[in-house]
Amino acid sequence: MNQGRYELLIAGYPLCWWTRRFKLPLHVLFGPSVKANVRAFRKVFQEHYPHGKICFAAKACAAVLPLIREEGAGADVASYNEARMALEAGIPPSMIDLNGNCKEDRLIREAVSKGMLIVADSIEEFRTICGIASSLGKKTDVVVRISGYPIEEATALAVFTAGTWTKFGVPLRDIPSFISSLGEDLPVNFCGFHTHIGSQIADLEPYIAVLGKMVEMSHLLKDHGFPCTVINIGGGFPVSYLGAGEWNQVLARVTEGYRKALSGDMSRIYVWHNSPAGFMGEADGTVNLDRWRGEKFHTPYGKEKMLGAILQSTIEVRGKSLRATEALKGLGRPLLIIEPGRSIVEDAGVTLAKVSLVKRVAGHHNLLLIEMGVLDHCEALTELILRRWMIAGDHRRHDKSPFEAFVGGNLCFSGDMLSRYKVSFQRAPARGDVVIIRDTGAYNSSFMAANANSFPRPDRVLVNADGSLCLLKKRDTYRQIFRLVSEAPDMEAFRGEGALLRE
Repeated sequence: MNQGRYELLIAGYPLCWWTRRFKLPLHVLFGPSVKANVRAFRKVFQEHYPHGKICFAAKACAAVLPLIREEGAGADVASYNEARMALEAGIPPSMIDLNGNCKEDRLIREAVSKGMLIVADSIEEFRTICGIASSLGKKTDVVVRISGYPIEEATALAVFTAGTWTKFGVPLRDIPSFISSLGEDLPVNFCGFHTHIGSQIADLEPYIAVLGKMVEMSHLLKDHGFPCTVINIGGGFPVSYLGAGEWNQVLARVTEGYRKALSGDMSRIYVWHNSPAGFMGEADGTVNLDRWRGEKFHTPYGKEKMLGAILQSTIEVRGKSLRATEALKGLGRPLLIIEPGRSIVEDAGVTLAKVSLVKRVAGHHNLLLIEMGVLDHCEALTELILRRWMIAGDHRRHDKSPFEAFVGGNLCFSGDMLSRYKVSFQRAPARGDVVIIRDTGAYNSSFMAANANSFPRPDRVLVNADGSLCLLKKRDTYRQIFRLVSEAPDMEAFRGEGALLRE
């Protein structure tokens, strides 16, 4: 996004071009940025551990899989349709990892028959995979997902997937007995382990702790006659949404607003409903304003820098401190797989939306309402998220003081808040202004997209390096939204079943 002489440019096109050609809201992805991010991760592997493999997490934005394939990377998939899309994008089965905690039999059969690496999410699923592989008479590579690590503050609970209370993986403490229970002649190639800590892991320490334990379990696997050829450390590589100074200012304002409100001054509140945000969560229910436990929006290890830091770190393995690459060498140089999703596409995307109005709430605070719902900005449904916003039209004009407001959407429920942190705009917005939300390439546009209040799901557009556009998702029409209503079901077919239910 660049500032043109008179008008803001987005992927090389002026704002007025976008608003004439598309209805708002609109999601825009810039393809060259996606590809550059993949190349940056590959460069880190080349410099520090050439035996690495990048599998883009399709859930972040499956539509970019053709670009991922062009860069020689693979895909991490968790559904039949994600697997199909990866194959149709030209990604070889050997570069596709099947993940997820609830795989259908047909999906496992597809993975086994095509030779994909399968991530077994539980001991029970491992046995299911073995049964299906045996029935097909074909072996495939399988790794077992581990959870239960004592790293509960690695990120916000909603996006933390490696602790004690998670629906994912086999608890770390159960891995030794599971390995000991295995016979020698398995119908699959049990070749290693997988861990996905969660999303937006901003600190290095959780990765160091996890990798050390994974190497230990891999040695145990090797000791029982199963060579460890794969270690998959998952994704979670973070994006730095704010500079260090900006992030520290956010923490200070959350703290100040919360404390002032407790003493009766509601004017300094910085988080919607005076939430303490990531300071929540002590065991006794109290708020500790010296201990942040939520998602962090600044990191010195943004994107590929985290991978570089991991590979150059020192980890603990069986009581010894080893360089990560040396520890991997001691295992026989297993393939090290990563599954970056957010860090590949997040900063390649922006969202445009139109201002409806500004109102006052709680006596002191501005609330900006825009013509877009939280289902098109889905991370706000589960977490307090921070993004950079700006008013796109007349973007060079600034008021003497920034205009601060919470941001709400157009859906008919109170949870439809697009930003529960106050957003600072360069000037006061007016009805019809276009706002831009930066860093929205991952998840936001499609992960929970739906037709709440019968609003259409918006256009999603990919801009290629030559300036050409690819329409990833066309805005819903009225007939598409209501097609299920217009196609009335045959009620006679249900009457017999209904009679049985009434009995």
